[in-house]
Amino acid sequence: MEIKIDVLDSPTEKDKGVLNNRFSEYLRIQYPNLPPESEDKIFMVIAHDEAGDYIGAISCNCYWDGLEIDTFWVKESHRGKKVGSMLLEKAEAIGANNGAVVAFLKTVDAKKFYERHGYEIYGVLEDRPIGTNLYHLKKRLVKHA
Repeated sequence: MEIKIDVLDSPTEKDKGVLNNRFSEYLRIQYPNLPPESEDKIFMVIAHDEAGDYIGAISCNCYWDGLEIDTFWVKESHRGKKVGSMLLEKAEAIGANNGAVVAFLKTVDAKKFYERHGYEIYGVLEDRPIGTNLYHLKKRLVKHA
C-alpha cells in the first residue's frame, strides 16, 4: 500500500471541514458524553470608560468543563488599577456558572499576574517566540467534593 503525503499551503474550507469532521467523529467515539462544539459558550467581558472606549477586554470559551482564556488586554494607562483583576474575576465567575471546573491559558509575559490570582504553571514551552517562555497555566474554579 502506497501512502502519499501532500502539503497544503492554503487549505480550502472543504479540506479543513474534512479534518474537523473526522476529528469530531473520533472524539464522539472515544468520549460519547462529551458535549459537541455547538454547545461551546464563547464570550467576552469588556471594561470601558465614560466615553465608551475599551480600556480592557478578555475573550473566553467554556467547553468540556473548562474555561479557556484566549485573548486578554488592558490599556497601558489602566494597568495596575485592578481593571485586569475585575475582568478576570468576572470571566471566571461566568465560566464556573457555565460548568467550568478549571480555567486555563497561555501567556508569555503575564505569568506573575495570573499567579497572583491563583493560577499554577503546568507547562513551559521555551523559545516561543525565540528567547522567551510560553507559560501554560491553570486554576481550579470548583473544588472537588
